[in-house]
Amino acid sequence: MGVSKTVMKSGLKTVVEAKAIHSGYIVDERGKEVQITASMIRSACHQLLKQCRAIKA
Repeated sequence: MGVSKTVMKSGLKTVVEAKAIHSGYIVDERGKEVQITASMIRSACHQLLKQCRAIKA
């Protein structure tokens, strides 16, 4: 079931509180795998939000 269907069925709070069971990795400039962290996701989201707000202005 996709995230949007889960949110509609369970509510957003339930989905946000769910524990992550999978890990994601990126490859850095040296070719090493780096685990993607929650803070990395938050940082990317904040950067995108700033860019979107700058476009509106």
